[in-house]
Amino acid sequence: MKLAVYWTGSCGGCDVAFLELGPALLDLLPKLEIVFWPALVDAKRADLEKLPKHGIDVALVNGVLRTTENVEMAELLREKSRWLGAFGACAHLGGVPALANPGEGIAEVVFGPGFRPAPPLGEAPEDAPPELLPEALPLEEVVPVDFVVPGCPPPAGLIARFFAVALAEEIQPGQVFAAEKALCEECPRTREERRLARLVRPHEALADPTKCLLDQGMVCLGPVTRGGCAAACPKAGMPCTGCLGPTPKAGDPALAMLSALASLVRAGEEGEPAFPEEDRILEGLVDPLGTLYKYAFAKYGRPLRRLARRRQEVRA
Repeated sequence: MKLAVYWTGSCGGCDVAFLELGPALLDLLPKLEIVFWPALVDAKRADLEKLPKHGIDVALVNGVLRTTENVEMAELLREKSRWLGAFGACAHLGGVPALANPGEGIAEVVFGPGFRPAPPLGEAPEDAPPELLPEALPLEEVVPVDFVVPGCPPPAGLIARFFAVALAEEIQPGQVFAAEKALCEECPRTREERRLARLVRPHEALADPTKCLLDQGMVCLGPVTRGGCAAACPKAGMPCTGCLGPTPKAGDPALAMLSALASLVRAGEEGEPAFPEEDRILEGLVDPLGTLYKYAFAKYGRPLRRLARRRQEVRA
């Protein structure tokens, strides 16, 4: 199988994730012809451009689209590949980098007032640095995506499952290599769905190692997130942050999780009055956007961004 892997606006963790396959990687490599993978082999953009249309069987793009060059490479890989997949949370949903959306003035925020990009290295057009896009985008916003291998980074089990399906040429259009059901289905912790008295961050409480983290007041996104990672984070005492993306039924993960939290704050026997301090408890949710949209703000946060712009216009 002719394979391409490309890294756009990313931390590089998705490229390293393939090593998590361990000894199974040695059995996999002879079945692959790596056509283009800049992080692993010496291949240039010119080499990719020379390939015929659909000269690549499967291309995996990881990272958010943040620059004009990212977009150009995504379009080029789409043209050259039979199957194009979003590999990892950034390519799938926008990921953590998209929390900076909208991106106006982001360079000055990061590098300081008065920052300007470096001048071109030479006189040729290709010497000019790529321009930042107005906002960070998931892969599907620019090119059609055939399948998704989600995660930050994708877990070894899902990577192995993807390669098994791809080598058998059984990829289904729109396939997401993760479970349809929520992460809670594979979490070994015991859940009682009891009323929450407070919300806490992981460093503010010593979690019981056997009980549901959400029941203990930690904002665990397991109820609205796809399973497929064997609940790695909750097993280690850390709440799920939603990197595999929302379940099909959950839709917008932030709205679904807010509904779940509200119901747990009000949980109790039928006919029992509402907990008197429920609003105060929900106000204990620190950084709601960063917590509930940690990976999905680029895809689901646009209505909020439009509302913010509208408020700015009204104030002006």
